[in-house]
Amino acid sequence: MSNHDSHGHSTMVGPSVAPTLEIVRGNEQGKTIRLKLTTRIGRERDNDLILTDPRVSRYHALIELVEGRWLVRDMGSANGTFVNGRPVDDAHPLQPDDRVTVGDTELVFQPSRVSARVGAPPPAPRPQTPSPSPQSAPPHWGVTWIAGGLALLFVLMGIALFALFGLGREGGRPSGTTDVAYEGSEEDFVLVYEDDFSDPGSGWDDAFDRYTTKQYGNNKYYIEVTTSNLVAWGLANRDVSDFRLEVDAAQEAGPNNNGYGILFRFQDRNNFYRFDVSGDGFFLLSKFHDGEWVTLVPWTASSAINVGQASNRLVVEAVGNRIRVYANDSLLAEVEDDTFSHGNFGFFASTFSEPNLTISYDDIKLWTPKGEELAVIPTVTPTRFAPAPTGESEIASQATPSPTVAREEVPSPTAPPEASTAEPEAAAPSSPAPTVTPTPVPLPEYVSRDLPQARDSVVLAGRIVFPVFDAAAGTYHIFSARPDGSDRRLVVSEASQPALSPDGQRIAFRSWKADNRGLIERAVEGGDVWRFNTFFESARPTFAPDGQSFLFHSRQGGDVPAIYRTVGADHQVLRRDGGPIQGESPAWTPDGRFVYKGCLGGSCGLILSNLDGSFPLQLTHDPADTNPAVSPDGQTVAFMSRRNGNWDVYVVGIDGAGLTQLTLDVASDGLPVWSPDGRTIAFVSNRDGAWAVWAMDADGKNQRPLFDLGGSIDGRPHVDVQNARGWLEESIAWGP
Repeated sequence: MSNHDSHGHSTMVGPSVAPTLEIVRGNEQGKTIRLKLTTRIGRERDNDLILTDPRVSRYHALIELVEGRWLVRDMGSANGTFVNGRPVDDAHPLQPDDRVTVGDTELVFQPSRVSARVGAPPPAPRPQTPSPSPQSAPPHWGVTWIAGGLALLFVLMGIALFALFGLGREGGRPSGTTDVAYEGSEEDFVLVYEDDFSDPGSGWDDAFDRYTTKQYGNNKYYIEVTTSNLVAWGLANRDVSDFRLEVDAAQEAGPNNNGYGILFRFQDRNNFYRFDVSGDGFFLLSKFHDGEWVTLVPWTASSAINVGQASNRLVVEAVGNRIRVYANDSLLAEVEDDTFSHGNFGFFASTFSEPNLTISYDDIKLWTPKGEELAVIPTVTPTRFAPAPTGESEIASQATPSPTVAREEVPSPTAPPEASTAEPEAAAPSSPAPTVTPTPVPLPEYVSRDLPQARDSVVLAGRIVFPVFDAAAGTYHIFSARPDGSDRRLVVSEASQPALSPDGQRIAFRSWKADNRGLIERAVEGGDVWRFNTFFESARPTFAPDGQSFLFHSRQGGDVPAIYRTVGADHQVLRRDGGPIQGESPAWTPDGRFVYKGCLGGSCGLILSNLDGSFPLQLTHDPADTNPAVSPDGQTVAFMSRRNGNWDVYVVGIDGAGLTQLTLDVASDGLPVWSPDGRTIAFVSNRDGAWAVWAMDADGKNQRPLFDLGGSIDGRPHVDVQNARGWLEESIAWGP
């Protein structure tokens, strides 16, 4: 079922929306994908499921969720779409184990682990034992004596159990905890709230977005996260001060490098306590206060925590400023903290470097001191996610400007078609017109990138320098910050396209000041400046490995850019075979060569060259490849491209081998830069609804946001609109 809020965003509630397709026959046999709200299948690169089967059409079939049912449609393919051997003419509903055939490829449709439970039929009723006939019935006195004996036996057993274990769960303390001293006595606490999640209408949210699902199923409550470095939560929507809360939490699927557990005294998304356990047997107690993490108990190993896909009974006691946390009847930690005295409570699932985590929760019980009220918090499902469009027409219709930049100042998140680049003897083919990529809708209120530090996480060093467009002033400013976003400083006003010297002490940039436009170099901390190029058409300066000269591109000689190098206080165009090397966005290699966007003959892409133009090597072969960055060891080139219809980050070897797409999100990802140690790639992205600096390991894993830019990176300064090309000609830098 789909509802819409006042902003036109979709709120999706109801049964599971995360079934899978397993390819059981064909070139991609063994591959399994999770369906999106709309999943397009075909040979073209902009499909959601790309098949290399030659009998599959470019756009072959579509699977989508419509009014709670998953339907498959043929998209006018040449060879048709079949379900269980029968051709599909119109929308056809899919059932578990249905076999979908496209071309020579066969796929099996299966609901997710959760949805399979949701849709499972109830157990068959037990057969009734026939009542004995009057002739075979025992004498009345026999039944009475037997019943009395059984009653006496149960009473004696109850007394023995009471003496052995104390009160059960319904009394004051949770059952099975005779070795645990809980806060207060059984007379002090009373059970005021419980839920076994057998009733989907008991008040917990059923909702999903493009990364998460939370729903009832199999008499449990499930939270699923399908991407890395993200947390999603569900709340009881009840306010309580002092309490003891118990719940059975189980890791149903996913990596052990995770966090799941209980949120409590939850004020809002920036203020709460969080009790984590992990699939590898650790626990953490922390608080998020005014948007800042404070560790109360660091990640600590405990043998009391069941590891892997197992269940753990978790308990939190919060009485006054004293907080105790337990796992499986063992006290893990006790702290005193008075930041929050009351609030909401609920559960969460949190991924770190690895995605696809599913956690279930069952049998929550909450006790409070006698006389304390449990207040219901009026609320509605706070979903604010509009499903990502898949078709080009949908993308264009849903495109929105950045919330910090007016539409008339920044018409779209992409630059207009770029000028062709070519060698003098051959005109380069025109770059394809860029497709419009919308700024994604912000994450829902129950989803966050704000996470406590993962166990054994690498702390990134150095400083990142980045431009931010000031829409009100109609210009850029350059800032710097540590990789965690702290110590943010204004470095240069009315400037962008920053580059750092190898030692991080000096900065080169493009000045947008009306009376001082051009390319400038100075110390990062300020001081004397050197304007080494005064042409308005020059852009993207970059330091040589020795820090003594620069490469940049310029259109000072015409519409087609060429690569220039500073020589002393002057600059000159680089040449090959007597003609200028036409191209843009040059990047030095550690051994003194450079990689740039350009063309050789009629083929365009990224090119590696000596400074004298000799021995050019074409590394990639798509005119959309741009903004290269060479790793510190000189072996790998990161770059951005829309070769698959969307701006993403790629890498390729310095020899042209090993082309790999690293980012796959529907948002715009680009402007990659290497960390000084070469282990991490930073890039900019608007994937969560706002431009931010993100980071990932050199192989594309562990993608996570570092900090918001605080504005857009895509702008056109008013002082020189004709020479401004938006974020595609911008850059970020990472110094030691």
